[in-house]
Amino acid sequence: MVQKFAVIFDFNGTMLFDTQMQYHAWDRLAQETLGHGIGQEEFLRYANGRTSHETVEFFWGGSVGEEQKKTLIAKKRKYYQEYCLTHPEEFQLAEGIPMILDYLKEHNIPFTIATSSNPQSVDFYFAHLRLEKWFNRAAVVCSDRKFPGKPAPDIYCLAAKALGFPPERCIVIEDSVAGTQSARAADIGYIVLIDPTHDRLVRAGAQADLVIQDFGQLYEMICKNKAI
Repeated sequence: MVQKFAVIFDFNGTMLFDTQMQYHAWDRLAQETLGHGIGQEEFLRYANGRTSHETVEFFWGGSVGEEQKKTLIAKKRKYYQEYCLTHPEEFQLAEGIPMILDYLKEHNIPFTIATSSNPQSVDFYFAHLRLEKWFNRAAVVCSDRKFPGKPAPDIYCLAAKALGFPPERCIVIEDSVAGTQSARAADIGYIVLIDPTHDRLVRAGAQADLVIQDFGQLYEMICKNKAI
């Protein structure tokens, strides 16, 4: 029997609802190094879903040297991880995600993660969120700066290739404008936008095939073969 589809998950803001945690870390870094904070709306519009290097370039300017950029990113990562570990009630996989991953694994449906996070951050998630239960760390596609970040299509083209599926036979689960644009540019067959509060609907909904508020809807779609 030929497998019908494969599933590619974005991670931050999708499998882990950490947009506020990410914003907290970047805003703290900006307060310390720029003398002012980052507007939340501006962060969501221009940084959410993009790589740390791209975020630094946007908020700190393109003239920031490579070593200073690395220092800023390392400090932001430290602030973010501190927040995660001191707020365990927030630092957990989104409700419904473990159930979906269990189903995909049980039914041999190929799936992986494609994330703008860097390898060190992915290692942190594997260490604290038990991702090894479902995922092969070596197969996770993350931002190693060897390809353009979202909204370029590269990350989803690479993830589809890693799964052995053409992009048009893949489902992508995303939460950001840049991510949905990336999936669309990669010719992904079906794009799902997770939007618990409706604040992303106007900005990214036009790029998605389906907008959901919770992963119970995704379970119905994938596991009971609805809407596909």
